[in-house]
Amino acid sequence: MGKPRTFWCGAFLRLGTLVGPSLWRTPCRQRNLFPLRRQFDAYCPARYVPTENTDLGSPHAAKLRNPDLSCLPDEVMEGEGNIAAADLALIAVEIVSPSNPENDWVAKLADYAVMRIPLYLIVDARDSTVTLFSEPNHDRYHTRTDRKFGETIRIPRPLGFDLDLTPLNPYH
Repeated sequence: MGKPRTFWCGAFLRLGTLVGPSLWRTPCRQRNLFPLRRQFDAYCPARYVPTENTDLGSPHAAKLRNPDLSCLPDEVMEGEGNIAAADLALIAVEIVSPSNPENDWVAKLADYAVMRIPLYLIVDARDSTVTLFSEPNHDRYHTRTDRKFGETIRIPRPLGFDLDLTPLNPYH
């Protein structure tokens, strides 16, 4: 497969703003992230691994993004640093922050499409919904699938599984 592509923070600081990981951590967020992580652990293709807190960079976007969960090649995780090429990610998963939902629904939605991440999954515990965006083109995704907590949502290939939304918890 060749040498993993890694982007260094300094290049993005020169190109534009650095957008780092969300600093908010709530028990509900963690309770929603863990069952998602377990399912992605079970269904990631060979030589891929689900990862949290890995910055994704792209020459198409002048910033880094740090999804709550992504699925990246093993070899990327063996490299130095915490930054990977966004186009290597199979999916980006975000759990919506109750204090800043526009970041996940507007800014990251456009950024992940620009970065050419094929799938973007938004878990919004404010209204107990999960939305999957696919088929990125420039700054938008062409398809959108919505489900409620308690249902399942099909995650397309190369992951290719039905994500169980039963264990997810709404914000109170």
